[in-house]
Amino acid sequence: MAHNTVDTTILTSDGAVSSNPGKVYWVLVSAAATGGAWQLNDSTDDGGTDLVSGVAPANSMTFLRFGSENEGSLVFGTAIYADIPGSNITLTVGYGG
Repeated sequence: MAHNTVDTTILTSDGAVSSNPGKVYWVLVSAAATGGAWQLNDSTDDGGTDLVSGVAPANSMTFLRFGSENEGSLVFGTAIYADIPGSNITLTVGYGG
């Protein structure tokens, strides 16, 4: 059985999850009082292709599992960048190389 090496990054505003190519295995989205939008881009800044995005309702928490190494995780060929336009979202991203 293969084991994934999972790193985690926690972001509350735009920023790099990883500056290298990688795979996203899961995302935990936590929203405060007003909720808001979020995206993960295949780029080193906010200019790349959105591979996954969502809008979290107010006062919510959602866990999104994309799979493990052998199950079809999200593949980012350039880098992994989080776009969080508002101030009410916290993203915790589980990823690996």
